[in-house]
Amino acid sequence: MTGKTHRIIGLTVGVGYFLASSAAIYQPATLGAVIVASYLGSLMPDADDAGADIWHTIPLGHSVGKISDPLLKHRNISHSIVGIGIYAYLIYLLLKSFPSYWSIEIEPVVIASSIAYGSHLLADSLTVEGIPVFWPWKRMFGIPPQPFDGIRIQTGKWFENLVIFPAINVILIIIIASLWDKIKSIIYR
Repeated sequence: MTGKTHRIIGLTVGVGYFLASSAAIYQPATLGAVIVASYLGSLMPDADDAGADIWHTIPLGHSVGKISDPLLKHRNISHSIVGIGIYAYLIYLLLKSFPSYWSIEIEPVVIASSIAYGSHLLADSLTVEGIPVFWPWKRMFGIPPQPFDGIRIQTGKWFENLVIFPAINVILIIIIASLWDKIKSIIYR
């Protein structure tokens, strides 16, 4: 999948999880953190590719991406269960370093961001290439499995751009519209 598709899927599932599981109480900092963390989590598995969208999102990312590119192989540890665990732990440590007066609840942010990260892996498992979900075992897994792998999605082609991307945008709009009163109570006092 392309970066734009990963972003919209990650934001939809991360924010959707938060809105479905949180109380309708004032917590704008947590909602903001969920949005940012879901956005980054949806792109982070591609950090092993110097040309990935994540490197264009963060400050000095282009330089860091070029440095990391020779060291990492694309669709390796970052596209596995081990990658999700490492990412969740690093996000947890980052959030613990924030001052408490920011009032960011750590648990829902870590969970939403990890779900967004996992959505990236699920989306990439639907592509022709598949993912090494059980890394360090190098076998690539995909949905549907062989011998039906001929119907997997080709990254950046018509089905992704004309079906999946618009459909996920519509789902996000429906989530926001249907939970608008809850979102207002989270943002405003």
